[in-house]
Amino acid sequence: MFQRKLLAVGLGVILLTLLGSVSTAQAQYYGRPSPYYARAPRGVYRAGLVFGFSLGIGGISASNCGDVCGFAGLAEAHIGGMIAPNVAVVGDFWEGLHYFSGVRGLGSGETWNGVYTAALQYWPLYNLWIKGGLGFGRLLLNANTSYYGYGYSVNVDDETGFAFMLAGGIELVQSFNWAMDLQLRYGNVAYGGNNGAGDLSMYAVMLGFNWY
Repeated sequence: MFQRKLLAVGLGVILLTLLGSVSTAQAQYYGRPSPYYARAPRGVYRAGLVFGFSLGIGGISASNCGDVCGFAGLAEAHIGGMIAPNVAVVGDFWEGLHYFSGVRGLGSGETWNGVYTAALQYWPLYNLWIKGGLGFGRLLLNANTSYYGYGYSVNVDDETGFAFMLAGGIELVQSFNWAMDLQLRYGNVAYGGNNGAGDLSMYAVMLGFNWY
């Protein structure tokens, strides 16, 4: 009898402890900080809609690409929602632009490459995140023949292919529902066809601004 009472008391203590832990976790992630707290919870309150953008520099590269590839300016935008306190599903739209000149047969122009994915973003730490996505990419190659004295612009290439994207970042500045991060990105697009660009890669270092 004594052993049963002891077991019942032990189970009661365990249940109370678990309930207390769940309540604390819910208060941390779902309850907005009270102005009467001496110290606000560490990190950003993430819930509901997620959106933001980033700008940076990097490059576009492919096999036998020559001067049509190279240094690029890049921009990204994303929108989605939180499905857990540290997990979000977003649409991620990433564009790169490279200018070239003096290319034989093309003259000057620009190379556009886009990577558009449905992505999963995960925060293993309060200020550190990783992201991965699958989707498609699009390559546009425009040439300006005024370099050769003709004075008109032509579209040299326009193709699409399967794409994936990987990214990671650290949030340098955090507010209640806003963060600024420094991130690294890599994307790859498989362009097919006999005259296609083949596997094309895009990479960047970017500064991001995000709202939750």
